[in-house]
Amino acid sequence: MSKKADALEIAKKQLSLDYNCRVSDFEKKENTICENRLITGRRIYDSDGCFFKVVCFGGRTIISTSQQMMPWCQEKLFKHDSAWFFQYPNLRRIDEKLIEFGHEIADVHHYYLSNFNIPEGEPIIDVKWYEQKDILQFENDNRFGEALAFSENYPDMLAVAAFEGDNIMGMAGASADSKIMWQIGIDVLPEYRSRGIGTNLVLLLKNEILKRGKIPFYGTVESHIQSQNIAVSAGFFPAWAELYSKVKE
Repeated sequence: MSKKADALEIAKKQLSLDYNCRVSDFEKKENTICENRLITGRRIYDSDGCFFKVVCFGGRTIISTSQQMMPWCQEKLFKHDSAWFFQYPNLRRIDEKLIEFGHEIADVHHYYLSNFNIPEGEPIIDVKWYEQKDILQFENDNRFGEALAFSENYPDMLAVAAFEGDNIMGMAGASADSKIMWQIGIDVLPEYRSRGIGTNLVLLLKNEILKRGKIPFYGTVESHIQSQNIAVSAGFFPAWAELYSKVKE
C-alpha cells in the first residue's frame, strides 16, 4: 500500500467517527444514511451535532442527520450520484427541506490530503517556527484568522511564518482537529501575495507535520481558486467534500 493510500484509509477511519458510519460504508456502491450521533474520537467543530451533514468521498456519499430528516433523505438523496451531489439544484432542494425544520445549509468545503510523491521543499525566504506555547502571542492578532484557530476543540499545534526583516509576510498554522489529523490554514498579508510565499509555507508545514507522524489536510471552498492552487502546488490532492447545516437565522 502506498503512503497516499495510507492517508486515504486514515481519513476514512476519521470520517467514520465524524459521521457515525462504518469504514466499510466508504466501499459500498450505494450511499449511506445514518443518524448523527456524537462518537468519541470525532472531530469537534462549532457544527458538532448539527441537524444535517454530508461527506462525499471516493464516489460515495454519507449522510448523517436527525431521525426526522432520514425518511426524506432515503427517498430523495439515497440514489443521488455522489460526483454531482453538491450541484446547486440539489443543494437548493436540501435547503428548502431543511427550512421546514428551522435549519439551513451553513457551508460546503472541500478537503485535500498530502501527496507523498512531491519532493521536500526549502524555504524561499527567512522563516520562523512556532510551537504550541509560542503561538499564544498571536491570539489577538487578526491578521492570521485562517492560519490560527485558538480553539480548545482543535488547538493550534505548530506554525511557520515568513519574514522580511522584522515584518511578518505570512503564516501557516496547523491545528489538531483529531489525534492523527492536523489541518493547515494559511494567511499571507496583501502586500506580499503572488510571490509563492503561501505555497512555500504550506509545503514546509506539511512536511514537518508528516515528520511528526501526523496526517496533514487542507480545506477550502469552491470559489477560492488561489487557495486551491496553493494546496495543489504544495503537494496536496483533492480527497473529499463536506456540507453541514445550522439553525436558520
